[in-house]
Amino acid sequence: MYAAALALSVVCFLGVMVYFARSPAFSIFHRLTFYSAFHGFIFVFRPIVARINDFNQIYRGYQFTPSASDKLTVILASNLGFLAFAFFCLMSGNVAMRFKQDAFAVAERERLKPLLFWVLVICVPFGFYSLATVWNGAATTGMGYDAMIRDAGTGIYVNTKGNGYVAEAQLMLATCGALIAWLFRFRLLALLPLLGFVVFRAGTGGRGPFVTALVTVGLLYLYEHRRRLPSLRVSALLIAIVLMFNTVGNDRGLSIRKAIGNDSGSSIFYNSRANERWLEGMDFGNLEYFEYLVYAIPQRTHTYGYFLDNLQIFTEPVPRVLWKDKPVGAPFNRIYLMDFGRPIGMTRSLPGEGWYSLGWLGVLIWCGLWGYGLGLIYRRFVCGPQTTIKTAAYMLFLPIMIVAFRDGQLVTVFRQGLFFLTPVVLWYGLSRYAGVPSAVAMREAVLRRLGRGNAGSASSSDAADADPALAALPPAVRRRRAALRATSTPREA
Repeated sequence: MYAAALALSVVCFLGVMVYFARSPAFSIFHRLTFYSAFHGFIFVFRPIVARINDFNQIYRGYQFTPSASDKLTVILASNLGFLAFAFFCLMSGNVAMRFKQDAFAVAERERLKPLLFWVLVICVPFGFYSLATVWNGAATTGMGYDAMIRDAGTGIYVNTKGNGYVAEAQLMLATCGALIAWLFRFRLLALLPLLGFVVFRAGTGGRGPFVTALVTVGLLYLYEHRRRLPSLRVSALLIAIVLMFNTVGNDRGLSIRKAIGNDSGSSIFYNSRANERWLEGMDFGNLEYFEYLVYAIPQRTHTYGYFLDNLQIFTEPVPRVLWKDKPVGAPFNRIYLMDFGRPIGMTRSLPGEGWYSLGWLGVLIWCGLWGYGLGLIYRRFVCGPQTTIKTAAYMLFLPIMIVAFRDGQLVTVFRQGLFFLTPVVLWYGLSRYAGVPSAVAMREAVLRRLGRGNAGSASSSDAADADPALAALPPAVRRRRAALRATSTPREA
């Protein structure tokens, strides 16, 4: 029966992908593309590898053994979640990707460049301090966050000494590096700040932030070149990211710290993955994590979470140093998974969080809501003005979903998005304060001027002031173009 479920999973995945690939919405910029990659690898391909090789490392570590029914439930529930996500994501986001860069967008971007300098002045020092703190923790203790201890009742790591905002402020460096690379046309010199962050972040043992940063740069590169699917260069970048992810995961950044020559705590580091088989470890273990959830809920807990853990987004912003009795994890926790095994380091995944909250119905509701919401965000970006700020925010927000799909919880988006998007929000605030006109405003100004009466009423100098692309043309050419535009029906540039 389990083998039949795996075969059905392959058929289901291929069917959705064929339908999606033939729809106008298919592109790397669509949210369904990212979730399909996650689901296809974690819940379609890896279960087949696990079946063939009889993976059991996580079962031994978590001290549980799923029944045949539990394993079958996970395969079916993950596919239910995939279908729900795909259906509602295409329902709300079934529009073709459009690239709206023009002379006005380029002019807006050029006017925003000087303001990025002030963003860097504000964000980079905090980011460097945060990264240095985590690096020193990794170099002396083998762990990037030496102030983190595990709560025995929940298995959740909590910050007991420092401040979580200080520890995570380094994520702003990823955003700043990606913006520099984009605004300066992906030249080698412009890529150096981002590459520096990737190396030092990898040296701390953390992988999610540098993966997010590199994927963001890849998306901005494709957007800049109006490509819906990855080119050979971007595909090579993706392969490099996967290899780097695996390498950093094997030793938690130890080799990088040794190469730089700053690791006094390497003697206490041990490689617990020496005998680990390909794909067997915890990096891609959401299948086993989901099986643990089915094993415990509701068979042994006799209850569900009822989505109450999402209330953590209201308690998460308060530092523990200011709230001594701050709840560990969700404020109204109903389920203690540590009572039934040792699920340390477990992430629930999107369908797993749905099961945790309300079983089969929870999978349908949770995956459907995420699909609909992300599809709506995609539609608003594609059909919107695609200004510089909105484009940067969208391309940064999209890779955050890689971690969000793996964790399955709403609080993950808050944790990641808060610092990744802070430089963009600050950039937007400075642009409003400085009165930088948006591409939309410049475009509308040209249309208004060209729409006034005859050709004489819309001078070529007015058009040249609003459209930088005309400024380089000879005056006679500008006058002829202004006359032609004024006598034709105005349309969007």
